[in-house]
Amino acid sequence: GDAKSRLIKWWLASVLNKLNEYKARHCRYVKEAMSLLELALWKAKLTVGEAGASSGSVELERQSKKIKVDGKVARKEKRLLCSADIVIKNVLPFLELES
Repeated sequence: GDAKSRLIKWWLASVLNKLNEYKARHCRYVKEAMSLLELALWKAKLTVGEAGASSGSVELERQSKKIKVDGKVARKEKRLLCSADIVIKNVLPFLELES
């Protein structure tokens, strides 16, 4: 009886440890997926902006130096405006584990 009880407790502890390990792994995967989703949305926003700007005007060529200088600011702005926070907020509930 006592050996069987210890074996069951050991088995239960190992199952709970594995479950916690899998939950932690799942959490890391979800965080990675959300980062990738944010980057994909940002890239899509940048691509749309470039496609609209690349319709080719002489004015655009004259401003190329300014674009290079302002490029970092524009990229940062597009990252903020890509609506990733809204998309992630609506996608995340489907990926989270129930408590």
